[in-house]
Amino acid sequence: MTRKYPKRIRKMRGTRTVGYGRVGQHRKAGQRAGKGKTTGWKKSKKSYYLKQKELGFPDPDWDFGKKGFKRPQDIRRIYRVNTLNIKDLDLTIEDLTQKNIATKTGTTYSINMKDLNVQKILGRGEINNKINITVNKASKRAIEKIESAGGKVTLLVAAE
Repeated sequence: MTRKYPKRIRKMRGTRTVGYGRVGQHRKAGQRAGKGKTTGWKKSKKSYYLKQKELGFPDPDWDFGKKGFKRPQDIRRIYRVNTLNIKDLDLTIEDLTQKNIATKTGTTYSINMKDLNVQKILGRGEINNKINITVNKASKRAIEKIESAGGKVTLLVAAE
């Protein structure tokens, strides 16, 4: 049977609330702060949440909310240590002598790692040249390999 008048909903289309009053009404779970047992507990389920916590749900150490914070990137960068492996140093030592960053006396190279902005030497790879290195920190393995090749490591910072 046909209607003499259009359905009411046709008039409401395009309005903000479509005839259901204030914003958020006529929703599935939006008005009551979600469907979960602890979602939105501060809004409408506080007594339920606190009782469940007292009973030990889901375990006695259960706690709600965020913990801690992440430090900003610029502060984290302060503590970053620039490292270099001995294999990379061995490959680039010739170029460094040409750029006057390292010096060569006989068959021995000498380099201060502060000039390269490197704080620590690591022991990955093999080393073939005799290199005397001045650096803040070095791993045990790197020191062993450099000394076995005939070089020497001078640490500026005392060993920890």
